[in-house]
Amino acid sequence: MWNNAPVIDWIAKEGRFLEDPNAFFDGLMKQVNTNGFHIARMRCSMQALHPQVAVWSFTWDREHGAHLWEASHGIHESGSYIGSPVEDVNLHGGPVRIHLAKVNPADHHPLVGELIEMGLTDYYCTRVRFSGGRWCVLTIATDQPDGFDDGEINCFDGLLDHIGVVLELHVTKRIEHSLLDTYLGERTGARVMHGHIRRGDGETIRAALWFSDVRDFTVMTETLSVEQLLDSLNVYFETVERAVRPHGGEILRFVGDAMLIVFAQENDQSAETVCENALRAAEAALSDLGKVNEDRSKAGLPSLRFGVGLHYGEVVYGNVGGTHRLDFTVMGVAVNRTARLESLTKQIGTPLLMSDVLASHITAPTVCCGDFAVKGVTEPLTVHALESALPFSTASEDKI
Repeated sequence: MWNNAPVIDWIAKEGRFLEDPNAFFDGLMKQVNTNGFHIARMRCSMQALHPQVAVWSFTWDREHGAHLWEASHGIHESGSYIGSPVEDVNLHGGPVRIHLAKVNPADHHPLVGELIEMGLTDYYCTRVRFSGGRWCVLTIATDQPDGFDDGEINCFDGLLDHIGVVLELHVTKRIEHSLLDTYLGERTGARVMHGHIRRGDGETIRAALWFSDVRDFTVMTETLSVEQLLDSLNVYFETVERAVRPHGGEILRFVGDAMLIVFAQENDQSAETVCENALRAAEAALSDLGKVNEDRSKAGLPSLRFGVGLHYGEVVYGNVGGTHRLDFTVMGVAVNRTARLESLTKQIGTPLLMSDVLASHITAPTVCCGDFAVKGVTEPLTVHALESALPFSTASEDKI
């Protein structure tokens, strides 16, 4: 019988310090196999806490090593899960043992046939306990001609609590990162994780700023059902996010139907780079919206329209709020001016406007729409639009 003591020693002295879970599973499987327990394939699956991902699953095999596989929401209603050994263990606690070399695959879930085709001879599926009554599911399989010995399985079970302590740490970290990225944004979430958590923590940065707002949103709230309204908002948000992320923008805040987005100037980027990125993202979002509205029209839904204001300037990026509820945001004159630029898109009659400052940092031809007095800004704003967006009206009683 193999000896699990060296594996337990490795987990305690080395494995628990590995920050990458893939590295932990690579090391764990190396230790297990080196010490006489022959595993050809391993998978460890756990519930994710993520808006797009239902399950995080780490898979290891001899050829490829360990890698992460993510399953989207709906996996638990799919044929790959229903009736599988993993579902059995989740529902009843397990474990499940299948002697692959001795069964008819037609009598089992399709997974069994897939494992047999891989040349595997024995399969074991069990829970690894976490705190609070939670768990993950760990499966192992071997290609040894005689499969696993019962004593070997018992010895492997003796590892599970030691493995679970390390896995729970990795799961907790992954949940923390996914929640911070989802609700704060990747850059902001990283700042919080690195200790920028005190009220008043902040820094002055230069950035291209985006403020956008849905047109006729009040009408939509009066005429659409709650489900249609929420779906419309999500379509708008998703369209903008899909355009912004590839260009380095971070969605910093949703304010009802409005969005505040920052293209931070960092890593030696120039003002021209972040301003061009913001402009390209805005053009992509407005272009994609046309395709979205074609589908909405076919479904009998109203078209979505939004205005975008772009500006470049200096802002304070930091933590504000009460003693128990904080928000990471940007503040300053530049933010106010960006919002005012967006509001002018309605009266000027074009969906995209920018300040003269941002216009000076881009290569696309622009036309000056004039100087406009706006609320909360002492000096008139000199407003530009893309030359390609003509014709539009600049008539306004507020124009200087």
